[in-house]
Formats: sequence, structure tokens, C-alpha cells
Amino acid sequence: MIENTTTIKNSATFINELQSLPSSDKMVSFDITSLYTNIPIDETIGIILDYLYNDALQRSEIKREDMKRLLEYATKETHFMFNGKLYNQKDGVSMGSPLAPLLAEIFLQNFEKKHLPAFKEKGIMYWKRYVDDTFVLLDPHVTSDDICAQLSQCHPSLKFTVEEERSGSHTIPFLEVLVQRQPGIGFRTRVYRKSTFTGLLTKWDSFVPKKYKLNAISIMVYRAIKICSTDKALHNEFNFIRKTALKNGYPLHVIQSTIKKQLDLKNKPRPPKITEPEEDITILRVPYYGKPSHIYAKRVVAAVHKQYPLKKIRVVYDVTSRIGQNFNSKDKIPTELKAGVVYEATCSQCGNKYIGKTCRHLKTRIYEHLYDQKQIFPQPRKTENPVTSRKILSHNALIKHKDNHASQPETNQTKVPKKQRKKATATGNVIATNPDHHQSVIDSILTTAIPVKKPTDSPTAKSALAKHYVQTGHQFNENDFKIILSEKNRFRLLIKESLIINERKPKLNRTVRSLPLYIYPTGMSTNQHNSSSTRPKPIRTGKYFHKILT
Repeated sequence: MIENTTTIKNSATFINELQSLPSSDKMVSFDITSLYTNIPIDETIGIILDYLYNDALQRSEIKREDMKRLLEYATKETHFMFNGKLYNQKDGVSMGSPLAPLLAEIFLQNFEKKHLPAFKEKGIMYWKRYVDDTFVLLDPHVTSDDICAQLSQCHPSLKFTVEEERSGSHTIPFLEVLVQRQPGIGFRTRVYRKSTFTGLLTKWDSFVPKKYKLNAISIMVYRAIKICSTDKALHNEFNFIRKTALKNGYPLHVIQSTIKKQLDLKNKPRPPKITEPEEDITILRVPYYGKPSHIYAKRVVAAVHKQYPLKKIRVVYDVTSRIGQNFNSKDKIPTELKAGVVYEATCSQCGNKYIGKTCRHLKTRIYEHLYDQKQIFPQPRKTENPVTSRKILSHNALIKHKDNHASQPETNQTKVPKKQRKKATATGNVIATNPDHHQSVIDSILTTAIPVKKPTDSPTAKSALAKHYVQTGHQFNENDFKIILSEKNRFRLLIKESLIINERKPKLNRTVRSLPLYIYPTGMSTNQHNSSSTRPKPIRTGKYFHKILT
């Protein structure tokens, strides 16, 4: 559904298109106010369904109603937390949602298909958009405010604002580019930065891989080479990069060598492309702890290259500690609604502990534990009245009762001949009976009845906490649970749970670990590892666990 006829991919593509545009038209920029939150969900879903089931060459295998329900579930039934309260997203797409850019692009492209042809007749000569920001060339005789007002009237959900080029310098910013229009000559470009730019980069003494620091400078140099259209603008940008990098502690020789390397790549002719077979590349993420991480990565790469020469390992160093972790920009999730956690349950009476994990909300798992425990609670017995209670008679008691009453004469009842007997429903009359006689029959049945005992199977304890209650009578409550750590990845969650169980050895856990854990000493060959006779025992020293968990 996405077409790139009216959109700009990046600043380099935009600069290439500027070279073929006339510079006689004036430049303006239309911006959409609060795009994501103003996207009409129902209309956008209708656009998607019409394309999938009416316009597309091959229809989707999912039914239209099912697809509609799925789209509504993913957009209109999402929730978020603000100031400690949960809200449902009724209309518009939420900021930060992975569906937001896609739905916004689908809606805007449909908007442009409907209305842009008419506006081209009103004076729009060139229209390109990047998300919600546009670069437009207008006929000099057309007023930009009138075009902006007409665009805002096309749809009730979209409101446009306009920014014109500066009258003296004929410049306007778009993306990262400051475009200068020279009437009759063309366009000049240079790097644009907002007034809020602080000049803060990754510090040279930061505890991150050196490649991160070099890339911070290399990206700035590469962007300057691509955007600056004149040598003077490029020279000024290089001076700005040197000044900014020096403030962040970068050595001058590192800055100069990075600039030289990028200029050599620009001036060096590219060799012709040679079709090579596809490489088998595997990404290896290594937590960054300084020099030990580099040594570990080199050993892994060397071992893989020795055993599998055709496979290539690309090492990515993962920085575990980030500055953003110390600043909460969103509302804190309540403890009971956190998912993907390793939790600990402590008995308030004896102090025994249980460690578990859950990928669902912690509240759900706690409820399951307490429900299993509640099933074992002794239930109060109900005392029944033997006269009014319903009893089950045995077969022998029924036969005995029938024989006793068959021998007794009916004194209080009038015997009706068999031929004259009719049903009460046919005659409309109810046969008169003696209530005292029925009461005596009921009393005699109850006295001779033998109650049948139903098998009462007591519920078995399933969870470790329920078994602890059966053995000791100690009960758990919601306050006895706490979170040890959080982990989104399920496999890592199992590993961390196993490490904590091995380290703390809680008495209530039935299993030693969830996954097998082996840490082999260095210096052993592959054959030694595979041999069962020489396989070393797993190392379970606390320092290993602490290092991996932190």
C-alpha cells in the first residue's frame, strides 16, 4: 500500500532531487499539527480493508470481518497509563506505538491521492513530505496562507501550519538541510541544526566501546560531506565538528584521522561490484565490560573460524547500563502489573522462601498460588436436619417399606372401582387424600432409610506453596511476594531464575534449576568438553552468578 511518489526517504535523496528543480518558485513548508493523535482510526481501517479486498490483485486469505476485528483490537482497544490511571485509546494512534508511522502514512497517502491533483492546479508546483513535514514549491503569485487554509478544510482531523522562506536570505530548513534558493541559479544546501542543539556527544572517557565514539564523529563528517553543496560550507562544518568534539574530550588526532578517512572514501573511486556468494553471517551480542569483553569476542570468533571457515561472526557490544535508566519519563508500572519477572515468596511464619518466574502479570501468578492454597483450606461442615433433609434410600429399605404398607388396610381412604377410576387431568378433580397418612409414610421412610456416604476426595496440593501449607499450616498472602529482577526475554528469564535458585537455594523449590547450567574452565579442547569422562563439574561459584545477573 505504501507508495513513495510523494515522500522523501532521507536527506541525501532530497538533495539529489533539488538539483533538477527550478529555483524561480518560492519555498514553503506545511506542517501537520499533532499528526499521530489526530489520525481517524475507523477511516484508516476502512482504507486498508478496501485495498486488501477491493483494489489488491490478490485478496487476503483472512476474512474481511476478521481483519477488521484484528485492526480494531490493535488500535482502538490499547491502553496506557497516565498519572496512575489506565486509559483506553478510543481514536487516534498512540505516540510510540509501532503501528503509528504505518497507519499515519497510509492515511496521508490516501489524503494526497484525493486532494493533491486539485491543488496542483491552484499553484503547488512541487510537493514532498517526510512524515508530517513537507517541502513545497509554490507559484510566486499564490499566497501560502490561502493554500494552508484550503488544506485544513479538506479533512476535519488535519490542521496545517505554514512556514515561508526567509525574505532576506531565501532559506528554509527541511529535515537536516538548510536550503537556500538562488533565483535563476539553483539551490545551495548546508547542515541545519535547531537552536536547542547542546553540542553534547558521547564523551571520550565514557565506558562504551571505542567504535561507538569513533562512529559519533564519523556520522557527523559523513553527513557534512553529503549535505554541504559548497567547499566553504563544508569547511565551516568541519570546523564546527572539531570544536564540538574537542569540548567532549576527543583527541585532535582522532578527529583529523576520521575526517581524512571519510574524505578518502568520497574521492576514492569505487571498485566495480563483483557478485559473490552470500555469506553466512551470525550476530554475536556481547555485554560490554571493557577489555574482558574484547578478549571473549576474539576467542569466540577464532574458535568459530577454526571449526567453520565459511561462517562469519559479527560482534555487537551491548552496553547494559544506560543513562536513560535513571530517569523515568513514563508513569511507573504498579508492581502487581509487571510481567516477565523473577519473584520471591517468603513465609511470614517460618521464613522459608520460594523463587519462581512468570511471563504474565505478577498479580495473575500470585492469584494462582493463593487459589491453590485456598483449595486446601478446611471447609466448615453443614449440619443437616434429619427430618427435612433429603436422603437416599438403599434398595432393601425401599422393598421393606413397600411390604409393610401393602399389608396394612386403608382405613381413611375410599376405594374406587378400577373401571370408574379416571385421571385427575381428565375429570378436573383431584382425588382426596389424607395428609396425615402421607406424613406417617414419610416418617417411616426416614427412620428406615440408610444414608449413602459420597466419596469426598480432598483436593491435592499442586504448587509448592500449597504443599507447604499442608505440611505446616502456614499461609501465604499477597504481601509475602516481591520482585527480584525483570527480564523481557523468556529464555533469559529461565536462565536468571536458574542462577538465582542455584545461588540462594530456597527450601520450598522442588527443582534445583529450570535449565542446565554449565561453566567450563578455559584451556580445554572441544573433545574434552564432549567426553563424558573428562567433562568437568559445573562451576557454581557466587561470583559467576553475580556477574551474569548484574
